[in-house]
Amino acid sequence: MAIRHVGRARELQVRSADGTLLHAEVRGPEDGPTLVLAHCWATSLASWGPVVRELDPNLRVVLYDQRGHGRSQTPLTRAGYSTDKLADDLCAVLEATVPEGRRAVVAGHSMGGMTIMAAGDRRVFRDRAGAVLLTNTGCTQLPKRSTAIPLPGPLGALGARAFLQAPLPLGPANAVSARALKFLVMGKEADPRTVRLCARLVHACGGVPRGRWGGVMSGLELDDTARRISAPTVVVVGTQDKLTPPWHAHHIAGLLPNCEEVREVPGTGHMGPLENPRVLSDLLEKLAVDHLRAELAA
Repeated sequence: MAIRHVGRARELQVRSADGTLLHAEVRGPEDGPTLVLAHCWATSLASWGPVVRELDPNLRVVLYDQRGHGRSQTPLTRAGYSTDKLADDLCAVLEATVPEGRRAVVAGHSMGGMTIMAAGDRRVFRDRAGAVLLTNTGCTQLPKRSTAIPLPGPLGALGARAFLQAPLPLGPANAVSARALKFLVMGKEADPRTVRLCARLVHACGGVPRGRWGGVMSGLELDDTARRISAPTVVVVGTQDKLTPPWHAHHIAGLLPNCEEVREVPGTGHMGPLENPRVLSDLLEKLAVDHLRAELAA
């Protein structure tokens, strides 16, 4: 693991189980209670930026780019794309950034939440996750439950599957593509600046890794490992989320042995960290206060 200081962030390279190098950043005091944040499909760790800016500066925040995203390595073969690989990556980041004997609040948005649920039965995750936040995510039936493609019955599911798996570029980011993206992933009242930021993040993602991860999500079946998450968990969803509608949040809550709350955020879509940063920062801070008492007292 290599560490480099850039401004206020410490940059790390974390090697996953198969050798893939992951870009990670650590912000805040080294002795602060730790949050580990996993981002969504087709963006990067920058998508958590609005939430990080709202957080108490005494918290230690770990962010990383999922493989094939941002500054992390892109797998060279299809064998590098699976929910097991996502779980491997998260566990590698936890081992590298959360000292043994300490715990963190682990949060995931969309594919980041799927990453957490895939790791639910891993020893490293269970040892180091003191609490969990899952926002705008699902663990099964993604194309079937999606309302992003306004076609009836099975046609809508086929359209959602095609959207997820298409390796075609989504760029360039312009007014027309931003409006289309807003319809698919954001609430009707989303701020134009937030829409533009979302478009820049998504259009920066390579088409091949985006399509291959979309294929993984199209066949997602994580009920069994989600049931193994024993840490106290909060589940969040936007009432206008078309990719992972509220059905998913309630389905996940029914699987979890220790779900504290399902929070539906009115009028917002799929991009929780961009649309609801204050809601998520408040929930993360509360989870840290409630469940990282040893770290707070240190």
